[in-house]
Amino acid sequence: MKLVVTLAVAVGVAVAAASAAEAQTGVPLAGVDGAAVLDALAQECYEAGMWSSMPSESIMDCADPVNEPAQSGDGESDIAVAAAVVRHKLRFTLVERTGAGRIGVEAWTEIEELGTVIEEPVTTEDYLLRVQEVLAAVVARLRSADAPPWSGRYDSEQAWHLDAHLQAVSHCDANLARMTAESVGAQLESVGLRALDADVRDRCEQLFTHLYEWALVRRGAAPTVQAYAQYRASLPPAQRSCSGQLAWDAICRR
Repeated sequence: MKLVVTLAVAVGVAVAAASAAEAQTGVPLAGVDGAAVLDALAQECYEAGMWSSMPSESIMDCADPVNEPAQSGDGESDIAVAAAVVRHKLRFTLVERTGAGRIGVEAWTEIEELGTVIEEPVTTEDYLLRVQEVLAAVVARLRSADAPPWSGRYDSEQAWHLDAHLQAVSHCDANLARMTAESVGAQLESVGLRALDADVRDRCEQLFTHLYEWALVRRGAAPTVQAYAQYRASLPPAQRSCSGQLAWDAICRR
């Protein structure tokens, strides 16, 4: 059994600092349904390669996935050679479930080594600003009165996503032999997407699902990297969205 000891002093510092950060980092809901915001943020966490969970209806946590410890030759955990496990975590909290409410966010780093867990608040301004921008963009998107892109073409958002995914699968079936994980990874980055997997097949489906989602709701648009890149470049820099921005090491080239 692994013994995990959380240092009380470190946790106290983390909680105090996180509370202070939440006072500065957050967005008014301004009429947007809080549950819808949490649902959208769960997708943002997924696109950042993070796991999400909801301890309660008003709280959602996102965290880096857990890496298995190193194994010795006999199959037992080799504590002597195991490196520290560092996980970045986020907590989104609905202060109220009404239109006048607010959603706050806390960020901290969990460091585990040899059974000891230390939690430290994130104070990196660039990262906290990026998290704030993601949160603000989600609320603004849900607040917008514009019709969703699939409206008038599909019966539901799920039908749109499914159609795009199935066409992406067919495209990857026909073209995968000419692709590498590195080449598709570069294409993902060029159109503002963060690769969710190292496997070339998964990367292909991620890329072309996105391209088909874009092309299927725009008359005459071709589901190609070149066409989408040209469209993206035509937008003002602030409107060139990037996925996976909740990840600690996320890069967005606008």
